[in-house]
Amino acid sequence: MTDAITQKIDTRNLLSSGRELELPATLDIVLENAAASEPLELLTLFRVLPERRLVALARWRNQMVVAKLFFSRGRWQQHLERETRGIELVMRAGVPTPALLGFGTSKDGGTGVVLMEYLADSVSVEKCWQESAPAQREIFLQRVVDLIALCHSRGLLQKDIHLNNFLLQNDSLFLLDAAAVEASGDGHGSVSVEQGGVESVKALQNLALFFAQFPAINDALVPALYEYYRALRPHADISADLGLFAALLRKKRLLRLKVVTDKLYRSTSAHTCISAWDRFVVYRRDLESPALQRLIAGPDLCIEAGDFLKRGNSSTVTVIRLDGRRCVIKRYNIKSFWHGLRRLFRPSRAWVSWRNAHMLEMFGVGTPMPLLMMERRIGMLRREAYFLCEYVEGEDSLRFLGKEPINSPAWSTALEQFKSLFLLMQEYGIVHGDMKASNFISTEQQLTVLDLDAMRQESDNRRFTPAFRKDLQRFADNWKGHPEKQAHVHAMIDHLLTDTAQDSKGT
Repeated sequence: MTDAITQKIDTRNLLSSGRELELPATLDIVLENAAASEPLELLTLFRVLPERRLVALARWRNQMVVAKLFFSRGRWQQHLERETRGIELVMRAGVPTPALLGFGTSKDGGTGVVLMEYLADSVSVEKCWQESAPAQREIFLQRVVDLIALCHSRGLLQKDIHLNNFLLQNDSLFLLDAAAVEASGDGHGSVSVEQGGVESVKALQNLALFFAQFPAINDALVPALYEYYRALRPHADISADLGLFAALLRKKRLLRLKVVTDKLYRSTSAHTCISAWDRFVVYRRDLESPALQRLIAGPDLCIEAGDFLKRGNSSTVTVIRLDGRRCVIKRYNIKSFWHGLRRLFRPSRAWVSWRNAHMLEMFGVGTPMPLLMMERRIGMLRREAYFLCEYVEGEDSLRFLGKEPINSPAWSTALEQFKSLFLLMQEYGIVHGDMKASNFISTEQQLTVLDLDAMRQESDNRRFTPAFRKDLQRFADNWKGHPEKQAHVHAMIDHLLTDTAQDSKGT
């Protein structure tokens, strides 16, 4: 009956369909030690890596299962072996994970198949985190730290450690992606249970990698969670030096930032990339629509039809509607022949804004959601560029604070928000490059950073320090005509720099 209502597929279909596999579909599989093939009906895709693997909800032997299919040419056997070995390793260590129900190959012998228990009504901790109030988030994190400490005590390291690899079902937490689990044992897959488990340096690196998945604004939770982890492993000789762990966390976050930004200019599960002779485009995959394709085909027409915010020589900015959603589109203009000549070989300001917006998102800094980046090209030579982002309601900080008395709650809140931003910029070597107050939107809820095309990271402190001080001075200059307000801003900046200098001496 299943075969009559679903299409039959094989390895060739899996390789050629990319992210567009039409479901439901039936793949004939042969499990380990089975005498004959049997059908596996794929129902819903969870994740696809084109030409490599997919994860899907499936029906097998009248039960719902999670199916992992590996079909990378020349490597699928290795991936299949790694997956099954990892699941068996985790189960043998007594760490909760969906049970392995069976494994084998497709009938045509070109796809590795792993069938795992489907945990009905379960949800990823990532989704729990996104939907929870801040007070609840620490509870979720504590539960994950519990499981991480259990893994470490049993000699296991989850190398791809992020919230989507932890699944919550009622009150039970499960570890996913066993292929990324390694045993800290004898090097042959055995598990060193007890006797300290994973040694402290590797354990702390793994824990720091986990915390690095979160925006830096959540780092206030880290000290308590770190102490909680240490209490869970009293015999593991975990350092009490929180400063050392903070430095390790910063290093892991910077490494993760590089991984994230390296993926921004190619097709991924999150983004679609179009690289053609006359254009380079990358945009959020969930935006796909006929309206978006019309914008890509004629961005200047969309700009002219929008509500203008700026008609400048260097850039043109309008507010448009895209599928009912208010967006801001910014065109970076070519001002002259010589200006165009200088821009031919350099990443456009839209390219830079796309990177910086994702960087700020990763750090937890408010910025309009980046939606699309496009460069007009002649081969590899760049011309005009476009940056599309969400529209954020609110007044810019210059107008907002201009109306507020200096002793008002709004002023105090805004200065605290800017202070938090400056501290993060200092911690991660970020230079804004254009600190006009009109490049920020202030609300009681958050500070939103605009105009990211001049922003950069400086890894060399000798270059960062003067550039950062220039940013701070430009920020204070916003209130040149209001001496009392400017003095207030200068006091905040001086306090910030004094605290930083004392922290540096302390370390």
